[in-house]
Amino acid sequence: MKSLFFRTLIAFMAALAVFILIMAIILFWGYNHSIAEWNREKQSGIERYARAVIASESPESIDYSIPADIPLFVYDADRNLLLSNRGSGRKRQTESYGQELIPVMQGGKITGYYYSGVLHFRNDLANDRFLDSMGRIIWAGFFVSFMIALLFALFFSRSLSSPAETVAKGLDRIACGDLNVNIPEKGAEEIAIIARSANKLGRQLESEQELRRQWAQDLAHDLRTPVAALRAQLEGMRDGVLDLTEARIEKNIKEIDRIEKLVADLEELTRLESPEMKVEKREIKSGDFIGEIRDRFLQKIEQKGITFKGLAAIDSFWADENLLVRAVSNIMANAVRHADSEGLVRLEIAKDETDKVVISVFNSGAAIPEEELSRVFDRLFRGEYARNTPGSGLGLTIARKITELHGGAIAIHSRKDHGTTVVLTMG
Repeated sequence: MKSLFFRTLIAFMAALAVFILIMAIILFWGYNHSIAEWNREKQSGIERYARAVIASESPESIDYSIPADIPLFVYDADRNLLLSNRGSGRKRQTESYGQELIPVMQGGKITGYYYSGVLHFRNDLANDRFLDSMGRIIWAGFFVSFMIALLFALFFSRSLSSPAETVAKGLDRIACGDLNVNIPEKGAEEIAIIARSANKLGRQLESEQELRRQWAQDLAHDLRTPVAALRAQLEGMRDGVLDLTEARIEKNIKEIDRIEKLVADLEELTRLESPEMKVEKREIKSGDFIGEIRDRFLQKIEQKGITFKGLAAIDSFWADENLLVRAVSNIMANAVRHADSEGLVRLEIAKDETDKVVISVFNSGAAIPEEELSRVFDRLFRGEYARNTPGSGLGLTIARKITELHGGAIAIHSRKDHGTTVVLTMG
């Protein structure tokens, strides 16, 4: 009884039962009301007939249809019987019905009396047959309607529950790890939406699964290299093959720093991707923000003789300052690292035509190969452009995630002789 089919069927039949009950109540009320109106009209007709008899000099000449089984007596003002549908041979004594006589008034005076039995609609044979016929038709109609409604309810319930059952089985297969399942997107709109979302979820899980597998391989590769180098150095010094020199120790420390940087970035990315991550926006002065980013890289800028330009086209904007500083710093680190000596790095804050905040970082270094542009924001991706430079390969991935947390998007443009520009747009 917990299945959607039975619940839908029961709900439909319950609604039908309520509908039939309401219709029965209305029909019963309408029947009683109509009969009461008929009785009142007949009673008024009898009264009019009685008036006509009392006012007429020859009452027998007045033609009026009164059911034979309803006794009718009409009297004058002195209670003398003027007319009866019982015939002259069965005239009733006036005194026997004195208290039951109904006075006929005219001009404020009693002009006569009349007495009639209780009227019923069924007293008329035609009416009685009509009611019997209508009763049979109504009961037959209720029965036929109920059977048609039952068949429709079965069809409707099955048409609703069948797609839902298919979606449930598909979701169960996805939960069991079968991500290649394709659930038919049919049935009611809500069920089709669920099926569409389930298919989308399956594709996303499959993509995430492949991404995790690739990420694990890349992570193992990135960790294996420095760990192997450290092991070789330490074993060489243990075996006396390598001398324990300050330069060698410094080299090993750099390898450890590289591992620590990778682990720290992985931890940061995991934190940013957690559902509990919240963005705390506040107003940021554009000039102060540019100054803070410049100061972070001032030493490297001066070492390479790079020209730095900061342009603030808007006075302020709203964002999570700590997160945004991290994102722009990651982009800026790449810009300073890859800019030519005596080259140019430009940081600009403005708004586009849709009033969104746009932060762009430009460097005049070598262009990124076109085939790598679509992958620069992937986890641990380090193309030819950055293979021999320090870094974890997660900087731009972290920048993209921070931008998405601000309801925005990040893009990169790079062409030969035109440098590289990373554009961060916040919603």
